[in-house]
Amino acid sequence: MRLTRQHFTLYRGYLDGVSVEQLHRSYGDAATDVRATRRLIATLRDALAAAARRARDTEAAHLLRLKPGSIPAADLHGRDDVPTLEAYREQVDPDCVYGEAELLELYRADFPPAASPRVDRKIVRNARLRARQTAALARMESTLAEAPIPDHPLDGWFEPAVAARLAAAGQTTLADLLTLIRQRRQRWYTAVPRLGPKGAQRITAWLALHAGSVGELPPLALTPRRQFPAGHPALARPPRLGTSVDVVPLESLRVPSELDGSHGLNRAPLPAHQATITTDLDAIQAWIAIAGARSAHTARAYRREAERLLLWTLMVKGKPVSSLHAEDVGEYVNGFLADPQPAKRWIGNGKAERFDPAWRPFAKPLPENSREIARKLLSAMFNWLVGQQYLRVNPFHDLPKVGSARPALDATGRTLTHAQWRLVLQTVSRPAPSPAEQRDHFALLLAYATGLRRAELVAATTGALSRKVLDAALDDAWALQVEGKGRRARQVPIPHRLMDALSRTLQRRPTPLTLETAPGATPLIAHLKTGLPLTPDALARLYKRIFERAAQQLEGANPGAATELRRASTRWLRHTHANHALDAGSNLRDVQSGLGHASLATTTCYTKGDAARQYRAVERFFNAALDGSAVHRRPDQT
Repeated sequence: MRLTRQHFTLYRGYLDGVSVEQLHRSYGDAATDVRATRRLIATLRDALAAAARRARDTEAAHLLRLKPGSIPAADLHGRDDVPTLEAYREQVDPDCVYGEAELLELYRADFPPAASPRVDRKIVRNARLRARQTAALARMESTLAEAPIPDHPLDGWFEPAVAARLAAAGQTTLADLLTLIRQRRQRWYTAVPRLGPKGAQRITAWLALHAGSVGELPPLALTPRRQFPAGHPALARPPRLGTSVDVVPLESLRVPSELDGSHGLNRAPLPAHQATITTDLDAIQAWIAIAGARSAHTARAYRREAERLLLWTLMVKGKPVSSLHAEDVGEYVNGFLADPQPAKRWIGNGKAERFDPAWRPFAKPLPENSREIARKLLSAMFNWLVGQQYLRVNPFHDLPKVGSARPALDATGRTLTHAQWRLVLQTVSRPAPSPAEQRDHFALLLAYATGLRRAELVAATTGALSRKVLDAALDDAWALQVEGKGRRARQVPIPHRLMDALSRTLQRRPTPLTLETAPGATPLIAHLKTGLPLTPDALARLYKRIFERAAQQLEGANPGAATELRRASTRWLRHTHANHALDAGSNLRDVQSGLGHASLATTTCYTKGDAARQYRAVERFFNAALDGSAVHRRPDQT
C-alpha cells in the first residue's frame, strides 16, 4: 500500500496511547465504523515492520510492532481515583484541540505523579521507549511517506471496490479522475456506476486534502452551480498569460496591445467625452451595456454577435476591429458565419457554460436568417461607434442583405392542425397524473392559450395575475401581465379552465400552494424538486419531450406525420395559438395585442384564405360568364 503523511500521523497517535475510538473520530472515514480504523492500524503495523526489515533496520522492525506502553494511573499516582488519560481528554478536550504533548502536560499538572523510585524508573523507561519509537517512525516516514501525484493509479490509493467502480467508468489514474470532476463538476459521480453522492464526497475530500500534490479542485466540483451568485470568480475563466488570443468569452478575453485598436486604421480623433473608451474591447462593452439595457435577452444577443466578430477579427484576420473594412466584414458574414472553420476551434456543445473550457462561440454554422440578424446587429453596433466618434465609418454600411428578402414572420408549416393539437394534448392528459405529468399538462395549456414566447413563459409568475370585472358574463376574468420585446407591457387573457389547471399544479409543488398563499414571485411553470423557475432552454426541452411522445404514438400508423411532429418546438405553440384563435373568430387586432406584435402586418401572416369559399366564388363567376348572366353579390358580401 502507498503510505502518506496522514498514515504516519495516525500511527504516531496509536503509539502515543490514543484509543482506537478517538483515532477513528479524528482520522477515520465517517461512513465506516471503528473496525475499519482498527484494521488500518494493523495493516500499517505489518507494512512498517516489513519495510524496516527490508531496510535492515531491525530496531525499527521491533519497536514499531510493540503495543503502546503506559503506566496504570493507580501505579503512577498512588491513588485509585485518578482518571485515565483518555477519560481526562473527554473531560477537558472533547474537541481534540490539544496535541498529545500538550494534553500530557496538562494532565501531569492536574495529577502530578507521586514520588516513588519504582514509578520514576517506569516513567523514565516508558519515555525512553517512546523516544526510540518516535525516532524509528521518523526514519520510516522519511523514506516511505509518499504524496499522491496525478500519474498514480487509483488502485494504489483507494479501496479495491472503489477503484474498480472508477475503472469501470474509464478512470485509471488520479489525473483521469481529476479531469472527470473538472468536466462534470459537482455531479461527476453520475458517470461512475454504483457511486453515490456520499462516496463522491469522500473522494473529493481526499483529493482536497492532497491538493498540493494532485492539483486544486475547482469550486464547482464541491459546490452546486446555483449556490454561486452572478459574477462569482468561480463562474469566470481565468485569463491565460501570453501574447496569443484564445477562443474565450468576452469577459475572459485579454487582447495584446498591438491588436487592441488603440491605433486602428478606422479610428476617429478621440473626443474629450470618450477618454475612458480607448480600445475596441472597451467600446464594444460600452455598446453592449447601453444597447442591451432594454432586456437581458437583448444584451445576450448583442454580446454574442460582438464577441464572435471580435474573436474572428483577432484570431483569423490578425487585426483590431477598428481596422476592419468592407471586404473583411463581407468575408465574415457571407463566408465565416456560414461555415466556421476549423470547427474544433469554433463550434462546440451549446450547453457548455461560459466558464467551461469546452465553451465555443458557435453551436453550428449559421443559416441565412441568422447571418442576416448578425449583419443587422453588427451594423447597428458600428453605427453607434461612429455616432460616438470612436470610428470614422461603418464598414457594414453597404453590405447587402443576406439571402433573398423574406417576410418578417413565416408561420407556414410551423403550426399544429386541430387534429395534431388534440393528439398532443391527449399525450399529457392523465386521470391521475404524477406531479411531472401535471406540470407538463399545465405548461402545454399555458403556451397554447396565451401564445407567449418561451422567455415570457418562464418569467410568468402568480404576482403577474390579476382579476377584473368585464361584464355580467365575465365578472371574474383573469389576465396575465407580460413584459415582451422592447419592454412593451401587455395583458394576456387567461381562461378559467387554465386557472383551474394552475391551481392543481400549485398543489403538487414541493411545498403545496394555492393562488391565495403563493408568493408573488412563484413561477407558473416551476422545477419539480426546487420550485424555482425553469430556464428558457429547459422549457424548450420540456416541450420537445411532449412532442416526441406524441410522435411515438403516431409512428406506427403515420410515420410521415410523426416526423413532422418531431420538428415541433415552443415556437409552434405560439403559431398554433394565433391560427386557432383566428379560426375561432378572434379579432385580428386582439390577436396582435395578445402576441405582443409591434405591427399588425406581422400578425396578418396568420390569416389565410378559405379555399372552399374561393373555389365556389370562381365557379360562380365562371358559370355566370358562360351563361351570359350577371353575378349578384350575396348580402353578406357587400
